[in-house]
Amino acid sequence: MTKDEFWSVELGNRMGPLVLGTEYEALLQVLRDRNIDADRLRLERSGKLTLPEIGIALYFSQTRPQTLRRIDVDDERLRFGSLSVIGKRAHEIVGIFKVPRKETLWHSIEDEDEIRGGVANGNTAEQSRQLLASGTIWITSLGLGLKLGDGLVSKIHLCEPSQSPRSGNGRWTKEQQMLSEVRELPVTSTSTSTPHKDFSFKSILVAMVHLALIASIGTLIWWAVQLQRRWDAATEVPAVVVALEPSSPKVLPLEITVSFTDSSGAQRRHTLGYTQFDTTPNLGDECTIRYLPDSPGMVLGASQYRSVGFDRAIPYGIGILAIYSFLQLIVLAAFPYRKTRSN
Repeated sequence: MTKDEFWSVELGNRMGPLVLGTEYEALLQVLRDRNIDADRLRLERSGKLTLPEIGIALYFSQTRPQTLRRIDVDDERLRFGSLSVIGKRAHEIVGIFKVPRKETLWHSIEDEDEIRGGVANGNTAEQSRQLLASGTIWITSLGLGLKLGDGLVSKIHLCEPSQSPRSGNGRWTKEQQMLSEVRELPVTSTSTSTPHKDFSFKSILVAMVHLALIASIGTLIWWAVQLQRRWDAATEVPAVVVALEPSSPKVLPLEITVSFTDSSGAQRRHTLGYTQFDTTPNLGDECTIRYLPDSPGMVLGASQYRSVGFDRAIPYGIGILAIYSFLQLIVLAAFPYRKTRSN
């Protein structure tokens, strides 16, 4: 069997062998006759039956006998005679039927609140753009609904004319016709223009920069925590102040040299800044210092070791943020913002 027979539409009546009003079991037999494994299909509680082999959704009535009341299709093979439908602009399809405006209606059958939440009707330019961007325009006398995406037909609803919606968000207007004709809405779904590609590539670059920032900050925090843990567990020993620089008692010493004995019994000296002590010691005073067992040359005073992880991480954090800001500027310079028309 070829599936091509499914794509020819007779409005208000059928789509290929799928005839509106057909009972559920009879329609399953139609599918079996065309070598579609209908026994594996399952009817949802909502009355929806999906045909994955041909990408069509069928909707049946809730009352018995359950009959086919609507067909939804978004396959590009769909045809009105020789005319393709999916991907066409709204005015191209609405215009070929030449129906009075009173037989058109904006109504989203998939989500009743989709349009009503933001658009009362299509009587302003902005509202018309919203409808053309994501609304559904019906030709009620034909039982035809055109679901739009960025001004293009993205899905077709087919039903009997009597099953067409009767209330919605206004009619097809001359202004909407004009907006569709001049192609003022962006065509992101099918466009291959450079701006669209630039936008996608820019989004990827921005996402990569953000991920790099998160990964860098996360790594830095982990490193700082591990460093702080090492110093919290470091060897603590008594020390004696043996030199001050400057040595004058009237001047605050900037450098303080201490002498201590490490765990191996070796006598060591180390010069520390005055900020590493809670109070500035005098020559000959005893104090407490810490050093790492595997690096006796790395010595910190009592005041410094308590926040060594945070203190050492700050310069790296500033560097990471500076690089992040620089990369953001590069992306913005390479892909400048393109303002779209709004009037």
